[in-house]
Amino acid sequence: MTAANARLKVATVCMNAVLDKEANLQTYFHYMEEAATLGAQLIVFPEASLQQNPGWGFLSVHEPTYAELKYLRDTAETVPGESTDSIAVKAGELGIYVVFGMTEKESEDGPLYNTSVFVGPDGVLGKYRKNNLWDAENGKGNEHLCWKRGTELVVTDSPWGKLGLRSCIDMKHLLGPKLAVMGADLLVTASGWPRVASDNYAGTYYEKFTVQNAVEAQRWHVVSNQVGPVGYGEDYGHSRIIHPNGEIVADTGGREGMVVAEIDLFVGRDAVMDR
Repeated sequence: MTAANARLKVATVCMNAVLDKEANLQTYFHYMEEAATLGAQLIVFPEASLQQNPGWGFLSVHEPTYAELKYLRDTAETVPGESTDSIAVKAGELGIYVVFGMTEKESEDGPLYNTSVFVGPDGVLGKYRKNNLWDAENGKGNEHLCWKRGTELVVTDSPWGKLGLRSCIDMKHLLGPKLAVMGADLLVTASGWPRVASDNYAGTYYEKFTVQNAVEAQRWHVVSNQVGPVGYGEDYGHSRIIHPNGEIVADTGGREGMVVAEIDLFVGRDAVMDR
């Protein structure tokens, strides 16, 4: 990363994905076009937003049914694959780069992963398989019944330096500083963080961890979160762009939409020591 390419305009989307891959792709394309019109070079979409997950929910409330797991299997794709190819073509037309979340398969009968993918005009530049699933140890979720746990942290090259890719509950484990030590210049999180209607307990922790990761890593943090009904729960929204000092410079609020901000990856940045 140099001073010449450290400035970029970033867009992050808050959306409620549906159980229709083609419809979600069209939503991607709509926001990609809007973001490109506004001069954005990078746009981020939420966790699992390519296919959605009908069985998502609290384990104490719901164990995914056969039909729900079959949907995940039937709609899963390889990386690269059909949808990453389509997104790359659109990215090429618009001159934009994209991070989005999907269910990935290694093969027809292989394991499924909750994967964040980084795509540019020339195709897939990187992918991250979620390391910390939302399970009994992380809020009593049921993700371990839907996806296999990833095992590697990922920092991938981009035109503006290196992106550190993460997903949702990874924020609780403060992977931001670890990714900064690995060389990440920008933190990007695809998320499906829920709200709890009674006391918004989950939303309180989203507010805490989105900011804490930026501050402790001393890096800009871009988060894209789902909103509204998701499986058997409801997501919090508030896709946002966060300064390394903890200031939330742009936020969609608890509704669908997109925000854009111009950032300088050198601003607020100091060396992050190994922890």
